Amino acid sequence: MKLKYLLPLMLWMFALIFGGCNQKNKKQVADPGEMISIKTLGLAYLEENQLEEAEAEFLKLVDLDPKEVLGYANLGLVYLRMGNYPEAEEWLQKALKMDPKDPDIRLILAKVYEMSSQTQKSISELEQAIRHSPGHIKSLYQLTELYASSTDDESLKNRHKYTLALAGSTPGNIVPRLNLIEILIRETQADKALEQMEGLRQV
Repeated sequence: MKLKYLLPLMLWMFALIFGGCNQKNKKQVADPGEMISIKTLGLAYLEENQLEEAEAEFLKLVDLDPKEVLGYANLGLVYLRMGNYPEAEEWLQKALKMDPKDPDIRLILAKVYEMSSQTQKSISELEQAIRHSPGHIKSLYQLTELYASSTDDESLKNRHKYTLALAGSTPGNIVPRLNLIEILIRETQADKALEQMEGLRQV
Protein backbone atom coordinates (compact mmCIF):
# COMPACT_ATOMS: atom_id res chain seq x y z
CA MET A 1 0.00 0.00 0.00
CA LYS A 2 1.36 3.43 -0.93
CA LEU A 3 2.42 5.71 1.93
CA LYS A 4 -0.05 8.45 0.96
CA TYR A 5 -2.93 5.98 1.62
CA LEU A 6 -1.36 4.33 4.66
CA LEU A 7 -0.97 7.51 6.75
CA PRO A 8 -4.63 8.67 6.56
CA LEU A 9 -5.78 5.10 7.30
CA MET A 10 -3.63 4.93 10.46
CA LEU A 11 -4.88 8.33 11.63
CA TRP A 12 -8.48 7.22 11.10
CA MET A 13 -7.86 4.02 13.11
CA PHE A 14 -6.32 5.96 16.03
CA ALA A 15 -9.25 8.38 16.06
CA LEU A 16 -11.68 5.44 16.13
CA ILE A 17 -9.86 3.66 18.99
CA PHE A 18 -9.43 6.72 21.23
CA GLY A 19 -12.88 8.04 20.39
CA GLY A 20 -14.33 4.73 21.58
CA CYS A 21 -12.32 4.90 24.82
CA ASN A 22 -13.59 8.41 25.52
CA GLN A 23 -17.16 7.29 25.01
CA LYS A 24 -16.66 4.45 27.50
CA ASN A 25 -15.05 6.71 30.12
CA LYS A 26 -17.63 9.47 29.75
CA LYS A 27 -20.07 9.32 32.65
CA GLN A 28 -23.69 9.20 31.63
CA VAL A 29 -25.80 12.21 32.56
CA ALA A 30 -28.15 11.28 35.39
CA ASP A 31 -31.79 11.00 34.42
CA PRO A 32 -33.85 13.41 36.61
CA GLY A 33 -36.66 10.88 37.00
CA GLU A 34 -34.23 8.22 38.16
CA MET A 35 -32.64 10.66 40.62
CA ILE A 36 -36.03 11.50 42.17
CA SER A 37 -36.87 7.80 42.41
CA ILE A 38 -33.58 6.98 44.17
CA LYS A 39 -33.97 9.91 46.62
CA THR A 40 -37.53 8.94 47.46
CA LEU A 41 -36.68 5.27 47.92
CA GLY A 42 -33.63 6.09 50.05
CA LEU A 43 -35.64 8.36 52.32
CA ALA A 44 -38.41 5.76 52.62
CA TYR A 45 -35.88 3.11 53.67
CA LEU A 46 -34.37 5.56 56.16
CA GLU A 47 -37.81 6.29 57.59
CA GLU A 48 -38.40 2.55 58.04
CA ASN A 49 -34.91 2.13 59.55
CA GLN A 50 -33.92 -0.27 56.74
CA LEU A 51 -30.39 1.06 56.89
CA GLU A 52 -28.56 -1.23 54.46
CA GLU A 53 -31.18 -0.58 51.78
CA ALA A 54 -31.02 3.18 52.44
CA GLU A 55 -27.22 3.06 52.24
CA ALA A 56 -27.37 1.35 48.82
CA GLU A 57 -29.76 3.99 47.43
CA PHE A 58 -27.76 6.97 48.68
CA LEU A 59 -24.51 5.47 47.37
CA LYS A 60 -26.24 5.21 43.98
CA LEU A 61 -27.31 8.83 44.32
CA VAL A 62 -23.80 10.21 44.92
CA ASP A 63 -22.43 7.99 42.15
CA LEU A 64 -24.97 9.36 39.65
CA ASP A 65 -24.57 12.95 40.82
CA PRO A 66 -21.44 13.71 42.89
CA LYS A 67 -22.73 17.26 43.51
CA GLU A 68 -25.94 16.08 45.24
CA VAL A 69 -25.40 17.15 48.87
CA LEU A 70 -28.50 15.26 50.06
CA GLY A 71 -26.82 11.95 49.22
CA TYR A 72 -23.74 12.71 51.33
CA ALA A 73 -25.75 14.07 54.28
CA ASN A 74 -28.12 11.10 54.33
CA LEU A 75 -25.25 8.63 54.09
CA GLY A 76 -23.88 10.36 57.19
CA LEU A 77 -27.24 9.87 58.90
CA VAL A 78 -27.38 6.20 57.84
CA TYR A 79 -23.92 5.50 59.30
CA LEU A 80 -24.81 7.42 62.47
CA ARG A 81 -27.80 5.13 62.97
CA MET A 82 -25.61 2.12 62.24
CA GLY A 83 -23.22 3.26 64.97
CA ASN A 84 -20.40 3.64 62.45
CA TYR A 85 -19.28 7.08 63.64
CA PRO A 86 -16.01 7.45 61.66
CA GLU A 87 -17.83 6.69 58.39
CA ALA A 88 -20.67 9.04 59.36
CA GLU A 89 -18.21 11.85 60.08
CA GLU A 90 -16.43 11.30 56.75
CA TRP A 91 -19.62 11.64 54.67
CA LEU A 92 -20.92 14.60 56.68
CA GLN A 93 -17.63 16.46 56.29
CA LYS A 94 -17.95 15.97 52.53
CA ALA A 95 -21.49 17.36 52.68
CA LEU A 96 -20.30 20.39 54.69
CA LYS A 97 -17.60 21.17 52.12
CA MET A 98 -20.41 21.45 49.59
CA ASP A 99 -22.78 23.42 51.84
CA PRO A 100 -21.02 24.76 54.97
CA LYS A 101 -24.02 26.87 56.04
CA ASP A 102 -26.56 24.03 56.25
CA PRO A 103 -27.54 23.79 59.96
CA ASP A 104 -29.14 20.35 59.56
CA ILE A 105 -25.89 18.79 58.33
CA ARG A 106 -24.05 20.34 61.29
CA LEU A 107 -26.76 19.07 63.63
CA ILE A 108 -26.23 15.49 62.42
CA LEU A 109 -22.45 15.86 62.68
CA ALA A 110 -22.87 17.26 66.22
CA LYS A 111 -24.83 14.13 67.11
CA VAL A 112 -22.02 11.96 65.71
CA TYR A 113 -19.54 13.77 67.97
CA GLU A 114 -21.86 13.55 70.96
CA MET A 115 -22.35 9.79 70.48
CA SER A 116 -18.59 9.29 70.18
CA SER A 117 -17.96 11.23 73.44
CA GLN A 118 -16.52 14.33 71.74
CA THR A 119 -18.73 16.87 73.51
CA GLN A 120 -16.66 19.97 72.72
CA LYS A 121 -16.67 19.15 69.00
CA SER A 122 -20.43 18.64 69.20
CA ILE A 123 -20.91 22.03 70.85
CA SER A 124 -18.63 23.68 68.28
CA GLU A 125 -20.68 22.32 65.36
CA LEU A 126 -23.95 23.43 66.94
CA GLU A 127 -22.63 26.92 67.66
CA GLN A 128 -21.50 27.21 64.04
CA ALA A 129 -25.00 26.14 62.97
CA ILE A 130 -26.46 28.91 65.15
CA ARG A 131 -24.06 31.48 63.69
CA HIS A 132 -25.31 30.66 60.18
CA SER A 133 -28.97 30.15 61.20
CA PRO A 134 -29.65 32.00 64.50
CA GLY A 135 -33.18 30.64 64.94
CA HIS A 136 -32.44 26.99 64.19
CA ILE A 137 -34.60 25.41 66.90
CA LYS A 138 -33.12 21.89 66.89
CA SER A 139 -29.58 23.23 67.28
CA LEU A 140 -30.64 25.58 70.09
CA TYR A 141 -32.40 22.74 71.89
CA GLN A 142 -29.41 20.43 71.54
CA LEU A 143 -27.09 23.13 72.88
CA THR A 144 -29.27 23.62 75.97
CA GLU A 145 -29.19 19.86 76.56
CA LEU A 146 -25.40 19.60 76.22
CA TYR A 147 -24.76 22.57 78.50
CA ALA A 148 -27.26 21.20 81.05
CA SER A 149 -25.00 18.17 81.52
CA SER A 150 -22.22 20.37 83.02
CA THR A 151 -22.26 22.42 86.21
CA ASP A 152 -19.34 24.83 85.70
CA ASP A 153 -20.13 28.55 85.55
CA GLU A 154 -19.43 28.89 81.82
CA SER A 155 -21.77 26.00 80.96
CA LEU A 156 -24.54 27.39 83.18
CA LYS A 157 -24.14 30.80 81.55
CA ASN A 158 -24.34 29.30 78.06
CA ARG A 159 -27.33 27.15 78.99
CA HIS A 160 -29.12 30.32 80.14
CA LYS A 161 -28.23 32.12 76.90
CA TYR A 162 -29.40 29.34 74.58
CA THR A 163 -32.53 28.54 76.63
CA LEU A 164 -33.50 32.20 76.39
CA ALA A 165 -32.94 32.12 72.60
CA LEU A 166 -34.94 28.88 72.31
CA ALA A 167 -37.86 30.30 74.31
CA GLY A 168 -37.83 33.37 72.05
CA SER A 169 -37.79 31.23 68.89
CA THR A 170 -40.65 28.97 70.05
CA PRO A 171 -43.05 31.22 71.99
CA GLY A 172 -45.83 28.61 71.93
CA ASN A 173 -43.66 25.86 73.40
CA ILE A 174 -43.89 25.73 77.20
CA VAL A 175 -40.89 23.42 77.82
CA PRO A 176 -38.17 26.02 77.06
CA ARG A 177 -40.06 28.56 79.18
CA LEU A 178 -40.24 26.15 82.12
CA ASN A 179 -36.51 25.46 81.78
CA LEU A 180 -35.82 29.19 81.66
CA ILE A 181 -37.93 29.79 84.78
CA GLU A 182 -35.98 27.07 86.58
CA ILE A 183 -32.68 28.69 85.56
CA LEU A 184 -33.82 32.15 86.66
CA ILE A 185 -34.99 30.86 90.05
CA ARG A 186 -31.68 29.11 90.59
CA GLU A 187 -29.89 32.35 89.69
CA THR A 188 -32.15 34.20 92.21
CA GLN A 189 -33.60 36.41 89.49
CA ALA A 190 -37.11 36.30 90.93
CA ASP A 191 -38.50 39.28 88.97
CA LYS A 192 -37.47 37.81 85.63
CA ALA A 193 -38.80 34.40 86.66
CA LEU A 194 -42.17 35.99 87.48
CA GLU A 195 -42.22 37.72 84.07
CA GLN A 196 -41.67 34.38 82.38
CA MET A 197 -44.38 32.77 84.51
CA GLU A 198 -46.84 35.47 83.47
CA GLY A 199 -45.93 34.90 79.82
CA LEU A 200 -46.38 31.18 80.35
CA ARG A 201 -49.81 31.72 81.86
CA GLN A 202 -50.83 33.72 78.78
CA VAL A 203 -49.62 30.93 76.49
